[in-house]
Amino acid sequence: MSTPRIRKGAGALPTWQRRSIYIVSAAVWLTGAVWLIFKYFVTVTDEFGFQNPHPQQPLWMIAHAAVSLLGLWLFGLLWHHHIARGWEARLRRSTGGTLFGLIAWLALTGCALYYIGNDTARSWTSLAHWTIGLGALGAFLLHDRR
Repeated sequence: MSTPRIRKGAGALPTWQRRSIYIVSAAVWLTGAVWLIFKYFVTVTDEFGFQNPHPQQPLWMIAHAAVSLLGLWLFGLLWHHHIARGWEARLRRSTGGTLFGLIAWLALTGCALYYIGNDTARSWTSLAHWTIGLGALGAFLLHDRR
């Protein structure tokens, strides 16, 4: 039984798709990073002198969730033409597999953050989500190297 010959450049993306992935990935990462800044470093002081979360903090979380859904949709579009073909051709398997695992982890923990009601579990899940999310940029750039 012979396997089909895989052409050189299997899994290569058209320019429009590559740009879309760059834009959406940057939007996902940046909205998450800005949310972190508002969560941990930006507060407002009320009339009684108490520190409260900034009113824009929930808006950044909503923006992050929205662009993350778009990112997952794009990830699904990549499956046949990029991921499966690249895997078959044995191209960048280590970085691609790592990136796949990171995206799966971020999707799983992102969904869990929406549904978890226990504050302790939610705080640990949040930490596991954003630490991996910040580091995922490096994995993306390493996979995308030319």
